[in-house]
Amino acid sequence: MAQAPRRPGRRALGAGLIAAGLVVSATACAASEDAGGGEAEDGPVTISFQWWGNDERAVLTEEALDLFEEQNPGVTVETSFSAIDAYIPKLATQIASGSQPDLFLIPMESVKEYTEKGATSDLSEYIGDVISVDDIPEATQKIGQIDGTFYGFTLGTATYAWAYDPIAFEEAGVEAPAAGFTWDDLIDAGEKIRAASGGTKAAISDPGGYIAHYATWLEQNDKQLFTEEGELGFDEDDLEGWFDLMQELRDSGASTDPQTTSTLDQSMQNSGFALGKSAGEFIAASITGAFVDTIGEEHVALAPYPSDTDRLGLSMAGTNVAAVSPESDHPEVAAKLLDFLINDPEAAEILGLTRGIPLNTTNYEALAPTLTGGDKIVNDFVLEYQPEFSDPSPLAPPGVSTLPADFTLAYENIIFGQQSNEEAAKALYATFESAIS
Repeated sequence: MAQAPRRPGRRALGAGLIAAGLVVSATACAASEDAGGGEAEDGPVTISFQWWGNDERAVLTEEALDLFEEQNPGVTVETSFSAIDAYIPKLATQIASGSQPDLFLIPMESVKEYTEKGATSDLSEYIGDVISVDDIPEATQKIGQIDGTFYGFTLGTATYAWAYDPIAFEEAGVEAPAAGFTWDDLIDAGEKIRAASGGTKAAISDPGGYIAHYATWLEQNDKQLFTEEGELGFDEDDLEGWFDLMQELRDSGASTDPQTTSTLDQSMQNSGFALGKSAGEFIAASITGAFVDTIGEEHVALAPYPSDTDRLGLSMAGTNVAAVSPESDHPEVAAKLLDFLINDPEAAEILGLTRGIPLNTTNYEALAPTLTGGDKIVNDFVLEYQPEFSDPSPLAPPGVSTLPADFTLAYENIIFGQQSNEEAAKALYATFESAIS
């Protein structure tokens, strides 16, 4: 893996392991005296920062953190990252033991749960002083709020999208996907792409095991995972309907084989699209640049998901919530790092759209005309389709942080013949009900 340049003071933990798809260990580091109450620190300070993502995001994040250290002599930021599938159980273990890093990212489905568990700090005392919100829209500020209290900030707003290879579609004689492209159109495209590739390439990396893709399909059908009241916004028949649709994709050859599907984890090294096993993949649009770097800009374009309704099912939502641990010895320094990541113009220039659309509108307006490559592809996609986006979904209720993994496991049971669609839907729906009860 290409590593970001580091000054001698930079101490990254477990560097290089992510290239092999391994979890990078995080260590929450205690340093000198408490920074509580906004008092100045005496002597060097070390804080820890943990996030998930791919190699591209890691390199750019490390570059931005080098700048933060240069701006704050005596402060060292120790870092850790992994792919999202490894990150979620790791963070759950850390929070259960009270060992979460000083600054860490929370998946959106776990924000309420971890806040109720006391794993996040109330940042209200830092707002306007350490953390500026002057250039952050009020609606965006609310992404990290619960009952009006600041418990964190998302590091970017983003949407999901269908990343596809326009050359593969053209060579197969298939019209490029756009608004109005249906699931039946995807099946038809899959048959033609299989034929044009001699049977070696699917149209899409099988999306069936990802709860986020299921949520998009629900939104297309005017439903949602969870309601504002924290109840389920779908029923058992919806789950079975999703699994039936996915079976149609598999049976037609439009999606990847079970072995390939079971390794998908949103990393480049296991991506069916990046490996040439499929002509496209449903992704978080913020990682488009990683595909551009891996397979070339001419092979990457973005489109909405297929839909059988007049709804795209997409929205601009928070990609995460960055929170400060209440166990931190240096909460003000951690809050200062959070402010840097969302407000510093040089950091915005380094990070581009790797974490989504920047929160700070001034930074985004300055950045947009300079975007190239994957970032420009994402920006153009958002500008074209955002008028048709839905409102962001409500925050997930407490107790659901393991549901993404449960969803993936249920789908693997289907594709490897251990359960029928009906059996998997019934068992998984019971798991959803139990999680929120």
